Amino acid sequence: MRKFSLIIAIILIIILIGGMFFYFTTASPKKSGEEMRNPASNLGEEQAILQFNPEYIDYLVYSIGGWRLHNPALSDDTPKIKIIADGDTYVSEIINGKISTEKKDIENEDIIIRTTKKEIVDSLISNDMGGWIKQSVQERRTIVELKASYTTLFSKGYLSLYKELTGKSFTGSTIRIFGQV
Repeated sequence: MRKFSLIIAIILIIILIGGMFFYFTTASPKKSGEEMRNPASNLGEEQAILQFNPEYIDYLVYSIGGWRLHNPALSDDTPKIKIIADGDTYVSEIINGKISTEKKDIENEDIIIRTTKKEIVDSLISNDMGGWIKQSVQERRTIVELKASYTTLFSKGYLSLYKELTGKSFTGSTIRIFGQV
């Protein structure tokens, strides 16, 4: 009887630990820590492109749900998105739901988004930003390149961001999902 109780206790502990790991790897902030203002609002396309700066990238990442990204459980490895627009490189890092973008380059990004400043501005001034971005990715005007491992991407919460960028559903295995980019 003791062996049976011990086996049940071990199984319950394993299930509890597995459940906690799953919760922490999929947990994301429920609400953005800040509301952001669209820097291209009230500007025409040409003027917005001339004034292009890291705030445009901040707003783009915020709008696609980047604020939901998080560190993996028990890690300080923050989500990092590299955006290359017309040869300029910007890096957005998400720390506790806040997006911080700098014009710089790094080597340890999770994903790279390659596009043009015009494409970003057009998405910001469109009436349907999400639809614009999905169409841009589908028509290959914007390219999404996954750099981190699938495990890292999953543990940082990139699944919802992927869906926002591509409009594709998340049925099937993680490898199949990310292989569609």
